[in-house]
Amino acid sequence: MRAGAPLGERGIALLTTLLLTVVMSGIILAIVMLGLNVTLIGKQTDRVAKLDDAAAAGLEEARSRLNGNRALYPNSGYVTLDTNAAVKDASGATIPNITRSVYVGPIGIVTGQFGVVGSILAVAQDRFGDRVVRRLDVNQESFSKFAYFTNSEKDTSGNTVVFGGGDQLRGPVHSNDQLKINGSGGTPQATFFDQVTSAAGSIQNQSRAQFNLTPKLNVRPIPMPTVADLNRLDSLAQVGGTRFAGSTAGNAGQARTRIQFITIDLGVGNGGVQGFFRVYQAGAAIANPETYVSASLPAAGVNYLEGSRNCGDVAGGVFLAAALHNPIPANTAPYNAHRHNTANATRNQDSALVRQTAGANPRDPVRCYLGGDSILTWTGAGTAGANWPTTGHYDGGSWIQAPAAVQAALAALGPVITGRPDANYLFPLNRAWNPSFKGVVYVAGKVIVDGVIHGRVTVAASGNIVFGNDVTYFQNPATRDCATGDIAGYFSGQSLIVSNNTINAPQTLNDNGSLASSAATFRSYDDTDDETIHGFFLTLRTFGAEGNGVGSTTAQPCTIGGTFAAGRGCLNTYGGIIQADRGAVGTTAGTGYIKRYQYDPCGATNPPPYYPTTGVFVKNRFSTLDPTRFNVAQWYAANQF
Repeated sequence: MRAGAPLGERGIALLTTLLLTVVMSGIILAIVMLGLNVTLIGKQTDRVAKLDDAAAAGLEEARSRLNGNRALYPNSGYVTLDTNAAVKDASGATIPNITRSVYVGPIGIVTGQFGVVGSILAVAQDRFGDRVVRRLDVNQESFSKFAYFTNSEKDTSGNTVVFGGGDQLRGPVHSNDQLKINGSGGTPQATFFDQVTSAAGSIQNQSRAQFNLTPKLNVRPIPMPTVADLNRLDSLAQVGGTRFAGSTAGNAGQARTRIQFITIDLGVGNGGVQGFFRVYQAGAAIANPETYVSASLPAAGVNYLEGSRNCGDVAGGVFLAAALHNPIPANTAPYNAHRHNTANATRNQDSALVRQTAGANPRDPVRCYLGGDSILTWTGAGTAGANWPTTGHYDGGSWIQAPAAVQAALAALGPVITGRPDANYLFPLNRAWNPSFKGVVYVAGKVIVDGVIHGRVTVAASGNIVFGNDVTYFQNPATRDCATGDIAGYFSGQSLIVSNNTINAPQTLNDNGSLASSAATFRSYDDTDDETIHGFFLTLRTFGAEGNGVGSTTAQPCTIGGTFAAGRGCLNTYGGIIQADRGAVGTTAGTGYIKRYQYDPCGATNPPPYYPTTGVFVKNRFSTLDPTRFNVAQWYAANQF
């Protein structure tokens, strides 16, 4: 008979079985719980994904609403577009258990100096307590995004203006009207290097132009800025002490107020080369002083140009105007010092001086200058401009002194400023020496501008803004930094005009100057054959060249992008042109200018100070905010300056 197993061993087996049962139950329970967690996590992820989609859709819907109604966008603080609103899917059905709140307001510097930039916030939540906050940064497109923009392709007289004669346009082009290409001559009549859009359904003679990108037609019209936008700039200039009273007298290309942009090297310790401007106001010593300020052709005379006070030459350290060469005796001081060469013991009294060809030996070339220029009163003391005069100008005009606070701030720089004869007449183009400067210069009336700009400025005027000579950036516009580099905007309540003066337009050797028959003999009194203007040009009327339908057809050919016959050469712009009505700068016959419009991409991202916007909000940056303790009022307050 076999003995049975010990009682202790039977107990251990039972205990082991029980333990295994517990372990297996735990494993099974863990598997079940894991499965439940996976399910819960999946549901949580699905809910968050739905909330994320709801918030993203809310951002886009809000942007669409803003583009449809500009009044929804606040100038400060924020506004609530939706509060715990129901969310609908693409079919219009309400999504259960989800609500959404949407807010919009400006961020950064909210004054608009650097453009209109804002954030749309969408907060989506469900009944389970899940919550997401999504942010979309938007900015209003500035009109400086365009290389060329028109509301109408007709001029102010209702005449149709066409592209032709070898026109070349680089950068975005838009018109609310039908674009038209010249229908005769060789092909292409014009070349468009970038995107062209039009609210019209077609482009007239489209096949006669070269389009590097297929034009977009039937797009939504873009409304022009208004007088209210211009008045806002007036107010900003008053704050900065850069508002000036002008006049509306004279022709379209004339003004009694001149703004001259200049640069001064202040030395390394003071920031190096800095930008300034000076302002000249006409006097009452002569009739129609705008002709002198604008260097216009004299109204009458045996030979019109020979009566000019703006044109002449330098000899013996003295500038002598054409009008003074003949009637003044040779020994009249200070003009008795005027010599054309050492061999000539007497001053040249030949009024035909203005008839010479440029560089004719032994005379210096004859040149023309805008009124108030220092050389026009140069009588040989020192070097040209060293005794910069504030009085004694032919028209009795004078330069305007800067505000006392600005004078004091600049004087603190020492001899680099105090040693200049124009020290009290300098207006800085930054806030270092004028903390109130808003980047805006405003003239109530017409103004003529010229010079070299170093800084960021918008020039606005209720009347015409006239370009009397080249206006260029100090920095190379093709390589400068967009955020900090030079940029200029022009905004006129009337028109932007390239003046038909003795500087811009070649003159004849006959009586009628630039108005003479194209068969006459012409010569230039400027240092270049072309006009170059940097900046963005916005006008509530038209951008054009004064008298572009008269004068020479060949005197100054345009040699950029080929060789094209023209009376005044190339009109080189670097920026953009925005106009209500199409303006002409030349004709297909060859008078006036050939267009060479180069787009400045900096205008799209870093517009001139307070430059008007199209009102269209475009997407910038999308991000996610932490919903924990999120407070909308606190967020906007912390992100507005």
